[in-house]
Amino acid sequence: MVYDTPMIEDLDLLASRIRQLTELTQSLRDENAALGKSLAQRDSHIRVLRDTLAAAQSRVEGVLARLPGGEEPAEEVEGEADAPDNASSPGSESADPGARSLYGTS
Repeated sequence: MVYDTPMIEDLDLLASRIRQLTELTQSLRDENAALGKSLAQRDSHIRVLRDTLAAAQSRVEGVLARLPGGEEPAEEVEGEADAPDNASSPGSESADPGARSLYGTS
C-alpha cells in the first residue's frame, strides 16, 4: 500500500499538535494543582488572621470594659450620630472611624 506524501505530512502535523496539546494539558493540570495548594494555604492564613483579630478585639473590649465609665464612650458615639456633622469636635471624628473599623461586621 502506497501512502500519499501530503497525507503523511498532515498526519505528522496532527501528531505534533496532539503532543503539544497533551503537554499543555499537563502543564495546566500542574499549574491548577499548585494554585489549589496556594489557595488552601491562603485560606488557612486568613482563618489564622481572623482568629487573631477576634482575640485582639476581645482583649480591647475587655480593656475598655475595665476603664472607668466604660459605657460612656459608646453612648457618646451614639449621641454624635444624631448631631449634625459640623457640631462634632475634630478629635472625636478622627477617633470614631478607627473605633468603628475594629468593631465592623465585615
